[in-house]
Order: sequence, then C-alpha cells, then structure tokens
Amino acid sequence: MKRKLNYIVALLLLAGATALTGCSKLLEEEPGSFVSPGDFFKNENQCIAALNGCYMPLNSIYISDLIIPLEGSTDLAFLNSSQLDAKFEISPANPGMGDNIWTACYNGVMYCNAAIEGIDNATIPADRKPPLKAEAVALRALYYYILTSTFNDVPYYTQNVNSLTALNEVMKLGRMSAVETRDKLIKELQEYAPKLPQVRTSEVPQNRISAAMAYMLIGKMALWNKQYPVCVEAMEAIRQVYGQLAQYPLEDTWFRNKNTAESIFEVQYTWSATGLKKTTNVAAFFTPTKASGTSTYDGVNIPELGSKANPFNSVTPTEYFMQLYDYADPRREMILAYSYNGAYFKRPMQNNGTGKAWMGPKFWCPAMDNIADGNNQKVFRYADALLMLAEAANETGDAGLALQCLNEVKSRAYDALKLPAYPGKTEFFEEVKKERARELMGEYGRKWDLVRWGVFFRAVSETAGAEYEVIKNNLRPYHEYYPIPDKEVVRSGGILTNPAYK
Repeated sequence: MKRKLNYIVALLLLAGATALTGCSKLLEEEPGSFVSPGDFFKNENQCIAALNGCYMPLNSIYISDLIIPLEGSTDLAFLNSSQLDAKFEISPANPGMGDNIWTACYNGVMYCNAAIEGIDNATIPADRKPPLKAEAVALRALYYYILTSTFNDVPYYTQNVNSLTALNEVMKLGRMSAVETRDKLIKELQEYAPKLPQVRTSEVPQNRISAAMAYMLIGKMALWNKQYPVCVEAMEAIRQVYGQLAQYPLEDTWFRNKNTAESIFEVQYTWSATGLKKTTNVAAFFTPTKASGTSTYDGVNIPELGSKANPFNSVTPTEYFMQLYDYADPRREMILAYSYNGAYFKRPMQNNGTGKAWMGPKFWCPAMDNIADGNNQKVFRYADALLMLAEAANETGDAGLALQCLNEVKSRAYDALKLPAYPGKTEFFEEVKKERARELMGEYGRKWDLVRWGVFFRAVSETAGAEYEVIKNNLRPYHEYYPIPDKEVVRSGGILTNPAYK
C-alpha cells in the first residue's frame, strides 16, 4: 500500500509538472528522469518538477467559481445568475463552489506535503534544500489560507500521506480552529520567508513565488487573527523590496497585463490560437453584453475584444460601489465602464444617465474566444500590502504610518484624493474599507475582508440586499462561511460537521 500511494503521488506531481510546461512565462521545468518512486527526488530537477505540481490546483481554484462569491455576491456587486453561489442557495448537500475549493485545496496540500518530505530526503546539496522547501511551505500555506477563509475551521495536517496508516489518520481529523491553524502557518512562514528570493516576483525566473508572497500570507492571516504588529512587520518587509507605489503604472493592474512589476502573486493562464490553452472564463462574467458576430459591446465598438467573445450575464456593480468613486479617480473608468474610448455604453445612459455601469476594462480579455480568456488572475499585489499596512498600523496606534500608506495608494490614482489629515481611528478604518473596494475589486478578497471585519451579513444586506430581492430573501448570517460538502462529512464518518447550517 505504501508503494502504491507513493506511486500515485508521483504520478500526480508528474501531471502537475507536465501541465505547467510549454510557455516561457509559465513554470516550465521538464520532469526529465522523473519516472517512478524509486527515482524520485534524486536531483534538483526532480524537486523542481514536484514543486511545479504544487502549483497545479491553483488553476482549478482561481476561476469564476471563486470570483463570483468573493466579488460578485458582496456589497460591491451582484450577479443575476442561476448559480447557487450568486443566489446564496448553498447548503451541505449543494455546496456550490465549496465542493471544488475543498477538493482542489486539499489536493494542493497533499502535493505540498509530498514535495516537502521529498525535498527533505533528496540527495542534493544541503544548501539547496531550504529555498526549495520554502516554496512548498508557502504554497501549502496559501491552500490553508483559502480553506480557512472559505470554511473557517478545517482539518489541518502536514504529514505526507504515503501509507495506509497515514491515510487513516488524516481521514479521522476533525475541524481544527482556524485561529490555531493560522498561528501555525504564520510561525512556519516566518521561518521560511527569508529563504525565498528577496526580490519582486516579476524578477523571479518563470514567475515563481518570491518572499513577498510568504509575507503577504503572514499579513493576511495575522489580520484575521488580529495580530496587528505581526502584519506590520511582514508588510514592512515587502516595502523594503517594492519601494514607492508611484513607480508602478495604474494600468498594470489590468488582468491582461501579466506579471507586472507591482505583482506579488498571479495565477498563470495563457491562450493563443495555435499554442497552449490554459484558460478561465472570468472575463465572460465581467464584459458588457455583445451583439452576435460583431465587436460591438452594448453599442460601443471595441475591436481589441474581437467578435468571437460570448459573454455571460455580467457582474453588476451595486449603487453603493458606484458612488464610492470620485469622478476624477481614473480607477472609476477602469473598474466601472460607463464609456470606452469616448463612446458611451447604452445601459449606463438609461433613465437619464443613471443606469448601471458595466464592469470595466480591468477585467476584459482582448480576443477572448467564446467564453475562454487567457488573462492571469491577480491574487496579491503591492497596493494590497500597503492597505493592509495602513489597517494594521491604525490598529497599533501608528497614525502617521497608517496615513502615509493609505495616501500612497490614493495618490497613485490621483493626488487630490489624499486625506489631508488623520481623521481618527474609527473614521480611518472606514476609509480603509472603502479604499480596498476602490483599489482591489475583482482580486479575490472582498468577501473575506467583510467576514474578517465581522460585517459581512450587514454590509451585503444593506447594499446588494437592498437592491435585489433574491439576496434579501436568501442571505443568512451563516453564509459568511461555506458548509463542508456532505460527501466529505460522510467520508469522515461524521467527524466533520456543519452546525451553522442545521
């Protein structure tokens, strides 16, 4: 059984290594002599091939299944869709995207655990092991970050499932406190972050993770656990590498602009008519309606989007989100599309110019093929780190640092948006919440922010819930977290439970 499980893990990691080859901007380490458990981890190339496999589940996570509940069903937006997640009709029996997230994340954990053990035992120079192991440690932390943010308390394990005994132990694990899980991950990341490249991610060959990714995860989880000094320290480490935000063009935040200098972590996708196709359909949910067979989108000709796109019903901004932007804020027309290249869309001009904007070009994909787009999915970037630092510094009483970081984000967009003075702790925190919406909409975090702030139910009820009857009728406080799928509860023998969904 042990040999069989080892062989299965080896095959899965090989599949991951193979799936991540073929494009110069993707992870492209060929597995070489990676053929059986007996040959596994005998050289550094095999270790890198195993690490490539650890990235593979991310392409099943950062897709429309996740962006709809995290961004399209919040205080900022609504999606008129039959999807369970968009209508808050999820349950343990019908968990919506929760089923996919659970499976993909635990696949990622399994791959990372196997890679870490393999690197520890690999016959390579000892000084090469720490940076390789650190990469797997950071990726494993990402999977647990997603799991705890989605489900709250989840099973936590780090052993390599390479025997029947290990498998049985994992099967018997119940929910572990999310706070405790994050504490463990923070300590581990603090140990391994210094072993990763201390440069911007765009400077790492093949856009593998840098230390900034590990520090972002430390900061994210520290905010969840209200360990604000820990977040401050981690974000300051990122500032040492990334410098002033003003040096990074605002247009680089568009999803089509891949692996730009401000980026800290992106999930890699690509599409070409004759080459590799690794795509999402996220842009299909963020593009204006289109006249069939043309490049006309809600009355505006947009040649770069082409005539082959087939958008779905689009995510629609709430009235609350639309009024957050100053008219002079250039992010307004990037994230909310009232017009494009000087031509106004039809929908925003309805009802004497009070109609709803479309989602903007930040999310569109040039030459989208049917519903498939090759945009990268932006997960973490430097502006996010600065806003996290502003929030944490506000909590620790460092008003000067908090104001400096918030204004750095505001002034990159438009200098006149800066706060002239620190308004007080409560008022400043409210402005941080709004600025995170203005800057980061669509980057896989709004719902999780609302949940960790303790305002999810109220915020969505007072915004999307006030505009859309389906949200008003279906939204419940327990929807802040997803239920563990019934099939996983059954597989655990009833050890896993969903008390909030009874």
